[in-house]
Amino acid sequence: MHVPPAWNAAAQSIHRHGFRRVLVLGEKDRGKSTFCRILAETAAQSGRRTALLDTDVGQKLVGPPACVTMDDPQGLSLAFVGTTNPVLGWPRLVEGTRRLAQQTDADCLIVNTSGLLTGPGRSLKAAKIDALRPDLLIAVGEGQSLDAIAHDASALPSLCVPASPEARRKTDGERRMARREAFRQYFSQSGVLKLESGVLPPSHVEAPLPARLLVRLSNEPNHDLGLGLLLNRIEGEILEVLSPVVEDGVLRVHPGLLILGDDFTEKHLPVDRRRMSR
Repeated sequence: MHVPPAWNAAAQSIHRHGFRRVLVLGEKDRGKSTFCRILAETAAQSGRRTALLDTDVGQKLVGPPACVTMDDPQGLSLAFVGTTNPVLGWPRLVEGTRRLAQQTDADCLIVNTSGLLTGPGRSLKAAKIDALRPDLLIAVGEGQSLDAIAHDASALPSLCVPASPEARRKTDGERRMARREAFRQYFSQSGVLKLESGVLPPSHVEAPLPARLLVRLSNEPNHDLGLGLLLNRIEGEILEVLSPVVEDGVLRVHPGLLILGDDFTEKHLPVDRRRMSR
């Protein structure tokens, strides 16, 4: 692809000034994901230990949807959000962003964000900025919504770069298809885990849970091993969960808000079933 000169200049500026945490903002379909990859690749080529943190829970640059994800020298890490709707998943999204940023030992962290900028999106971006404490903001493209966020964070250094000339608007159908394919790819190497029902939070041990519910598998409160899909509960004692995670490490299973069909189409739980346990 053609890389705008301003993108290369921004990447060189990060290297020259030694910025350690860079938060990238922009509306949907402006080329943020590609720009983040270019920034990360340039930093890595310059010899810096680089991490790419993806806080967009819907249109993923790294890893599966419904999570905050990070690719760093240690590999892929994730923090479960349980939904592809950033407003519904707000508390977990912000806390997962904070936690993954703290756990990496990379000296250059590039952070990708969603295109939700107005209304609750503006407040969510402010919460992410507070959680991350970046030392540089980069806006991809222009617009009043970006100006408003930059004004809110006026104490931070910022750059504005043009949108990609090759970016195009995606339809909602294309976005759903991209999420289905990302989920399909994540679960493509899965096996069936058999777990004791005691791994569920107490409020869910007896309550029925729907088949193919997206769940978080963890081995401690602040370490997510990966995702699973609830298949069956055998005689109330054993859970069958489809997951690429190794069974021996799983100590807890936490329900999310999404049911994934056989073709990985998303369906959100009804309002009275939303039990987002931390």
